[in-house]
Amino acid sequence: MSDVLDFWLKEDIGSGDFTTQAVVQNCRCNAQIKGGPGVISGLKISIQLLDKFGIKYTTSYSEGDKIPSETLLFELEGQSHDILGIERTLLNILSHLSGISTLTAEVVSEAKLVNPNIVILATRKTTPGLRDFEKQAVVHGGGSTHRMRLDDAILIKDNHLRLSNNIKKSIEISRAKHPKLMIEVEADNLEQAIDATKYGADRVMLDNFTVEDAKSTFLKLKQISNIEIEISGGINLTNIKDYAAHADYISLSSLTMSSLPVDFTLHVI
Repeated sequence: MSDVLDFWLKEDIGSGDFTTQAVVQNCRCNAQIKGGPGVISGLKISIQLLDKFGIKYTTSYSEGDKIPSETLLFELEGQSHDILGIERTLLNILSHLSGISTLTAEVVSEAKLVNPNIVILATRKTTPGLRDFEKQAVVHGGGSTHRMRLDDAILIKDNHLRLSNNIKKSIEISRAKHPKLMIEVEADNLEQAIDATKYGADRVMLDNFTVEDAKSTFLKLKQISNIEIEISGGINLTNIKDYAAHADYISLSSLTMSSLPVDFTLHVI
């Protein structure tokens, strides 16, 4: 974690915070971080950043807490040069990760109105270098993760099938080579979804299905077996309730790719 913080600080500070060094005496000072509304994520890494510079802090909040506008999140005490030097990195962490957890919480809330057992998943569409933090932010918002990496599960997608052109053989080979991994097949149509179910996949992903097609496919597959059914592609806050009744899982790249940051500010007091 220290290496990650060093990289982020080098990215923002460069050779030094020349403005602060030029115009501010390096004295002890107090500051506050306020923000919201939203669902908090990024506290753990933020606290590690504060500890790295010996900045004392108090907070009454935990990851996943929902906060209103103008919530006092942190009270800080430390050297002025340190507080001002890490200000932007600290606020970026809190704003970006809390944005992800906030959007996730909204999506989960909407989906569970229709299907209390639905699981909302994040995809591998993350910012390079930030995947662990962004995926954890999804968890703080009440969601879960799909694969963290390519070695976490077998996911046979459209490009794999264009090159292998055999769902049955792809599942059999995957099972033989990686017996402990979950096997999922991405289906573009009903026929592929039925084949994946019949040939022993653990989960089938209905990719870019209409609501009507997702509903009918869900019912047909559940008649064949108790296979897990995931829906993905084009799902958002406005239509997730339409899909939620027809899936065990829904995965959304928008959780990590399209969330708006939560506004946090730091002010010396």
